[in-house]
Amino acid sequence: MKVDINSIKPSPYQPRLIFDVNELKQEIERDGLLTELVVRKQGEAYELIDGERRLRALKKLGWKAAPVRVVQLKQGIIRRSVYKLNKIRENYTVEEEAKYFKKLTDESMTPWEISKELNVDFHWVLAHLNIFKFPDSIQKALWTGKISVSHMVALENVIGRSIKEGRIIINEIINRKLTLRETKKIILKQKEKVEEMRIDAAKKVLTKVAPKVVKLETAKDFEEAAKTLKKMARKKQEKALTPKEKAAAEVMNKQKLEKKKLMEKERKRLERLRIREEAKKMAQRFKEEERRRIKEEAKKEMKINITEVQKEMRSLTRKIKKLEKDKTSFLKEKAFFLEALNFDCPHCRNPCVVYRKGDHYLVKRSATVSIVPEKPVVPSTPDTLPLKRSN
Repeated sequence: MKVDINSIKPSPYQPRLIFDVNELKQEIERDGLLTELVVRKQGEAYELIDGERRLRALKKLGWKAAPVRVVQLKQGIIRRSVYKLNKIRENYTVEEEAKYFKKLTDESMTPWEISKELNVDFHWVLAHLNIFKFPDSIQKALWTGKISVSHMVALENVIGRSIKEGRIIINEIINRKLTLRETKKIILKQKEKVEEMRIDAAKKVLTKVAPKVVKLETAKDFEEAAKTLKKMARKKQEKALTPKEKAAAEVMNKQKLEKKKLMEKERKRLERLRIREEAKKMAQRFKEEERRRIKEEAKKEMKINITEVQKEMRSLTRKIKKLEKDKTSFLKEKAFFLEALNFDCPHCRNPCVVYRKGDHYLVKRSATVSIVPEKPVVPSTPDTLPLKRSN
């Protein structure tokens, strides 16, 4: 869509201070605008998110309307988008980045929040902000490259301790054109000197208030001295406070106490949730282990039952084979006995059967049809037991 070019307002989060649009203007004259502007609706107007140089070039060319793409984004995303999109195209100068970070702090953002939102190192953000603690002459030295941001990062602890001390070292860096390595050596020596001065000052004070801890040799001696000095500092601070400041301090202490209680309450709540979750996980784990154990036992029992069944099957198979063998033998013997017992008597020419009665074998005429084969085999009888014909 196209909108009135005068209804498009620059982004309040634009870090760029200098815009060179001459080359871009010539490209637009030759090829036209290839990429539309990205904006968001702000009442009757539109706030620019991406395309500051293009907008300036179009205004110089006398365009009345500009093609735009309207998006709906949250404030934090817009800040991040404007910062990153411009940085991708061309890196910011030290002055641009420092003044942009300062603008964000003026809007109540802390250096830590800035570093997180823009994905920039915290010490880098702090170094850019620290420069505004010094006079314009030192600021200009940073803008023009007489000192670097890396020097400011190295001076972070010195500036936090004393602005005066930081100014002395910065002036020395500018006058002697010290490298970063040389600057770090000076800072280290200065730190050692400051520590010695602090210890000497502490000894003088401790001589009066705590003579027992004046002799500082071991780490424990230093700890005792530090505790004593902290107590003294707290008392002096309390004495130096005005009634208004005391009231404000009490309110702050109450707020801190309430905050601490809330944090403790929240910690306990989170701890209960953690214990509950762990208990659930443990119960689930025990349940799974028990299920697995039962399954394993069932498998073992099934395996044992299968083994026993296999043994029984093998035993039955052997018995069946034996019975089949006995059956075959019995059938052979049966055929023999039938041949032996059924015969045609040579005397009466009738079918007869031999049977035993006591110690004697008797021959009896058979009433049924003989099933003796065509050539019957008459079994021989012992000589001692003569055959007798029954009536």
